Amino acid sequence: MTMTAFILAKLSPEESGMDLLNEIRTDEFVEEAFLIYGAFDLIVKVEVKNPEDLDSFIFNRLRKVRGVLDTATCICASC
Repeated sequence: MTMTAFILAKLSPEESGMDLLNEIRTDEFVEEAFLIYGAFDLIVKVEVKNPEDLDSFIFNRLRKVRGVLDTATCICASC
């Protein structure tokens, strides 16, 4: 069984959104990722096996990408 989450990210205006998007899309857990308009700049759909994999993706991968300023995670209750 997998766990689905959507992660919203705010990006630095100094960084290229497309470069960040392309970098994030290379991660094994990322199913889809899009630049968006509004309070956040990026939405990432991830599929993970457990909460530990989600933590690892967020803290060890996404938040370490240069230009990612802030994140908010929405874990799906049913998919």
